[in-house]
Amino acid sequence: MEQLHQVERPQKRVQKYLHFRLQPGDMELLDQLPAEQRDILLSEGSYQERAAKLNVAIGTVRSRLHRARAALEMLREKRTATPLN
Repeated sequence: MEQLHQVERPQKRVQKYLHFRLQPGDMELLDQLPAEQRDILLSEGSYQERAAKLNVAIGTVRSRLHRARAALEMLREKRTATPLN
């Protein structure tokens, strides 16, 4: 019998695109995001469940999540680049 080999994906990429996890200090950063982005990041459920709750298309949920994750990542990078006095 031939064994199938699964392609391993880097953990960071899997975590970034499949799971959203808050890091220490993120709640302060979330307050800086527009309400639409903050709400979509903090909402729970599948894309379909989120779309139903928000009364929008699944594609809209995906694009909002993408933009919100990117905005949060930019804020995280800005926070780490800013020296503490």
